[in-house]
Amino acid sequence: MHPKPPEQPTEVHLELAKVGAAGTSLGLRPGDKLVGLDGVPYTDGARELRHHFSPMETKKVAMHFQRADLDLTVISTTPKLGRWRPCPAVGNPKLPQVDANRIENWEVLRAPDGQYDLFRHRVSPLAWMATPIWLANMRLWPHLGGISALVLLGWPAGWWASVLLYALAAAYVRRNYAQLIRADRLARGLAPYAVVAAETEAAAHAAYTNMEPDDRFAFGSATIAASSPAGKHSNAEA
Repeated sequence: MHPKPPEQPTEVHLELAKVGAAGTSLGLRPGDKLVGLDGVPYTDGARELRHHFSPMETKKVAMHFQRADLDLTVISTTPKLGRWRPCPAVGNPKLPQVDANRIENWEVLRAPDGQYDLFRHRVSPLAWMATPIWLANMRLWPHLGGISALVLLGWPAGWWASVLLYALAAAYVRRNYAQLIRADRLARGLAPYAVVAAETEAAAHAAYTNMEPDDRFAFGSATIAASSPAGKHSNAEA
């Protein structure tokens, strides 16, 4: 008599065996398990995953992951986050009810001593409509000084030269805003650490403090929402 093969689980989740560039930009790591999409459990496998996204990668999808006891939610327009492999289903994953069109990704940068900062992946209109105000708001003081120097440099040639230099600088800031923030924070000792999905900055702070409750905002006190549906920490290290 042949031995009876072990029963296969009726439901399986997907696990990132290897993280690609898109997954890295969302703060994902090898071993993160995809447990749901848009607040609904997902157990359909890697081939069916692409059907939940638009071919032009314009549809935002809330992707729910589990990392040890940590529940993560990120927004993606593509399923191509790395190499997927099936894994045993995670028991009772917590899936927040979120509207993918209302929440956005916020990148968290963290120092070894627990100080952190975060910024929204989608560029603010202020970055090009009122560049000096945005630079000051993001505490990018060297760049604020640089754009001021450019405007003054063009003034002897006429106001039009100052306007042209300002427009070129504003376009550069708008195009490279994320790199400018990361470079500045790296110089302060903060490095990219995680991505959280939230509707507002206050909710993003709440989502991150659920992950790392002992961390502190690097620039004073942060306004934190009362609760955040997109992430929850359960006494496990991220």
